[in-house]
Amino acid sequence: MKKTCRCGAVEVTLAVPAPGAGTRVTCYCKDCQTAAALFGESDALLSPGGGSEIWQTTPDRLTLESGREHLEILRLSPKGLYRWHARCCDTPIFNTMSRVHLPFVGVVLRQAELEGAAFGLGPSRCRAFTKHARRDPGAPKADRGFASAGLQVLRRMAGAWISGRARTNPLLGGDGAPIAPVKVIPLEQRQAAVPSHLRQGAGTS
Repeated sequence: MKKTCRCGAVEVTLAVPAPGAGTRVTCYCKDCQTAAALFGESDALLSPGGGSEIWQTTPDRLTLESGREHLEILRLSPKGLYRWHARCCDTPIFNTMSRVHLPFVGVVLRQAELEGAAFGLGPSRCRAFTKHARRDPGAPKADRGFASAGLQVLRRMAGAWISGRARTNPLLGGDGAPIAPVKVIPLEQRQAAVPSHLRQGAGTS
């Protein structure tokens, strides 16, 4: 299965040998909504209510076919999640922990990619941080499957370590550092991108 950035310069192959290779989740957290706004991709990325669709898997399932030189890592704060994007066209691609050597990656799915069952990745198994959701028609009212999704992440990570697959990580260079530069978003820029319904003192409309 292929995933590309908007302009096509970055191309990634996702290996999905079995349903258990990953879990599709929907995250409504403030940071994911803010990141979508920073990329200018809120409409293209977010589901009703402001959810980001993410396929959680292990890095050995990824093959960077082209465009690795266009990758950049954004952090919303100095300790924030690593949000990998294609700087050629500001397309979010992956999320990882700052310890990139850990066998975890969340592949960010655009709404257009959800057609055809999201590359065959199946339905979302988890709704998380719904307290931050916009109250749009069709928006969820409660979290679901969070503990189960977290357990699946731990199981996949353990399986990757035990099998040796964790040693295959295309997001790391030979020196053990991420293959992309890291940029921390300035506080003022991040605050300006926070959706209006999540700003201090805002209502829940």
